[in-house]
Amino acid sequence: MKTVLRSLESPDQTQKMAQELSSFLEKGDVLGLRGNLGSGKTTFVQGLAQGLKILDGYAVSSPTFAFIHEYACSKTPLFHMDFYRLAEGSEAESLGLDLYLQGQGICAIEWFEKAQALLPKDFLELEFRVASENTRDIHMIAHGPRSQKILSNFF
Repeated sequence: MKTVLRSLESPDQTQKMAQELSSFLEKGDVLGLRGNLGSGKTTFVQGLAQGLKILDGYAVSSPTFAFIHEYACSKTPLFHMDFYRLAEGSEAESLGLDLYLQGQGICAIEWFEKAQALLPKDFLELEFRVASENTRDIHMIAHGPRSQKILSNFF
């Protein structure tokens, strides 16, 4: 299992890192985002969408109340999910999560641990920690060979 730790000193750096990471992602890749409220998860997804060339008219926001936002991007669709308000397990199944995980786009899932049993075994976990007012530590953990390849190519 490959792991990498990266410290970022601003929201702009978080978005820039996500933009750079997006160039190594393909349809079917799943990113599990873990961290407290305000730790930078949605900021990261905003950068990811920019890197995937989000189409005009779309603005990335937290899908806390909608659970899932779909973004059209010129490279591949981005499915942004937020399971913060989700009851563990069965409620995730009723959202049709399996349809999004069939490889039609890239999935970025905030609070993924609430439905981890439904995720593929191979996914990239990103844990966001608040180190100071502006600094975030992002611990990236590859779960499986595809995710290890992403991290190896990225670093």
